[in-house]
Formats: sequence, C-alpha cells, structure tokens
Amino acid sequence: MLSQYELKKKIGKVVEELGKQKLNLPVNNYPSDIKIEAEYDVVLLDESNPIKAPSLTQKSCKIVAIDSSSRYLRDASVNMVLVGVAAYSNNRGTLFGPYDVDTPFLGISTYTDVLSKLPNVEGVRVKNYINEYFDEKYRIDDMADEIRIETENIMLKQVKDEDLVIIDGPLYPTPLELSQIKLEDESRIKHQRAYANLVKDRIRLLKKNIIGVVKRLENSYKLGKIEALGRLLNRNIKGLKDPEILKYIEYKLCGDKRICLIGPIKMTFSSSLIPNAPDRFAYYLIIRNTLGMSSFFRIESIDLQFLDDSTPYIVSRISERLIPTYIEIVDNLSKKVSASLFITAYPIASRYLTIIHDDKLAYYDEIKNLITS
Repeated sequence: MLSQYELKKKIGKVVEELGKQKLNLPVNNYPSDIKIEAEYDVVLLDESNPIKAPSLTQKSCKIVAIDSSSRYLRDASVNMVLVGVAAYSNNRGTLFGPYDVDTPFLGISTYTDVLSKLPNVEGVRVKNYINEYFDEKYRIDDMADEIRIETENIMLKQVKDEDLVIIDGPLYPTPLELSQIKLEDESRIKHQRAYANLVKDRIRLLKKNIIGVVKRLENSYKLGKIEALGRLLNRNIKGLKDPEILKYIEYKLCGDKRICLIGPIKMTFSSSLIPNAPDRFAYYLIIRNTLGMSSFFRIESIDLQFLDDSTPYIVSRISERLIPTYIEIVDNLSKKVSASLFITAYPIASRYLTIIHDDKLAYYDEIKNLITS
C-alpha cells in the first residue's frame, strides 16, 4: 500500500531536484497532435444479417473493468504526466494504482542533462519502456500514452483470471505511429519503439475472457471499408468516420431497437512493428433513449463466441449518460485517482517550478470540486 505521505515524499524528492537542475536551461515549447489510428482490413462476417438486438439473458459472472487516466503538470521547460489506474470488480471491489498496486504514476520529460541527475524513485519514469530518456522533444501525449498502457498492463495481470475482464478502450491500441509510416523526429521514433513493445506486452496478456469497449470513435474509419453497409444504406460511405455511418445506420436500419448491434466484424491489423497481431472481432453498439439521444461504441474480442456470450453483460446496465455502467464506473474511478495525484503533486511542484497558467487553474478547479462535492 502506498500512503499519501509516501507519495508526497516520492514526488517531493524528484521535483525538488528537478527544480534545481533546470534553472539555467532554455525554455522549450512542446507540440501536440491528434492521434489517428493505423490502417486496417475490415470484413463484415454476416452480410445477410448485420443488424441485431442483443440478448439480455445473463448467468452469474465475475466481472472486472479497468481504466487509466492522466493529468498534465507543466512548466516552460518541463512536462510531467500523472497517471492513475483503477479496476472495479463485482466480486473483489476496487483496486487503485499506485495506491493498492505498484504502478508508475509520474512521468517527466525535459533535457537529458536534467533527467540524468534526478534521483531514482520507484514509480517515477524519466525513461521510456525501452530505457531511453523522455528528452525535451518527447511529446507529452506520447509519454502519457506509454505510461497509461503500462499501468493498464500491470493491472490486467492482477485481474485477468476473472470470468469477464472489460478494458475501457481497445484490446490493444494501434495509433498511426505503429503502422508503416516513416517518422523523422528522433523522439517520435523513440516513442514508436517503446509503444510497440508495450503493445506486444498487451497482446501477450490477452485471453479470450478480455473485452475492449471503445468509446472514442471520432477518428475511426473502419465501417467505411465495408461495401455491404454502403449497399444497405444505399449511399457511398467510403471515407466517412464511424460515428457518421452509425448515425445513418441508426436512422435507417435500427428501427425501434433501443440497443442495436452492427456486426460481427473482423479487423486485421498488420505492421512490421507488431508482427502476428491477433485479429479482433467486434460489434458496433448503438444505445438510444426515449428522448432520441444516442451513443456509439465498439466492443472487441479475440474470440467471436466469447464476444457473443459477453455482450449481454455489457449492454444490460446502461447509465443515464448512455454509457455501459461498468465502463462509466471505472472511468470515474480512474479519473479520481489521477486527480488525487494531481492535487498532491501541484503544491509540491509549484514550489520549485513555474507551473503554466492552465494547470494552475486546473488545480484550483479540482480543489473547488472537492469542496462542493
């Protein structure tokens, strides 16, 4: 168990030295970009019956859901990422990293000369997964992505033997940098290598009892590759984003169904960085309420039969925000963990670093939320 006192000591030990080391270094600004997924082959497995209403019949089942969350704490030449991870089980209750499970909780990127002088503190990352420094050109989003998947992998090892394990997000991530594109920037190449190794670790952990539920489909173009859907909708859908196509499907094909499944679909990802990545089977999920509001998700598994058997557990409990309840619970819990880390770290960091204005405001907003909640 990691106490708040021990957490403060760890953060203080690193940040105090960080503040000393960076005093004479130049200012550096960090670019960020939107992540778009890599290329896929996508096949609809049952063209004659692609729209379904799921069964809600369930047996007793031990279910656990996992999610991670990150918060940024930055000054002019230092990027810090605070990462929390949570697991919620209907059998064992909750687990939190880094409090109950030893997980990395702080990543720091800045000049290598500074990072090399920082004390070695358990849970604090100044190097990526393949032991290369998070240097001053390392993107904060890249660092956050790496530490989040590492924490999720660690938590997955703790709970992977439950009847059903639900990951908030894809079974394994495949952003554009894991495809065949050639990256020019050395820090992005470092990230590419590290992230590929983390994804390979995730794949090694996958069993058929693990399901991924993807909430963010805004940059997904998978459905537009399926010509049969275009014929059913009587329109050209090539190049459209998944949510746009799902809206057409909702209006034209789902009828009066409150819960509508599209699929099953087989997704094949190929890259020299991730050789022999397993195919994923998926359903797209449309959830509607009586007010006409709707939400879209993708449910993934490496085993089609298990996916069919597990879907009732995911769709049988839906929150008022039209999100599967297990996902909403663990999403909220992981955000509370990362918020607790952020609230703990900010007063310490602000004594030694010139925290940017947005992160300062975020801290006081979190304090206000604590007081009023």
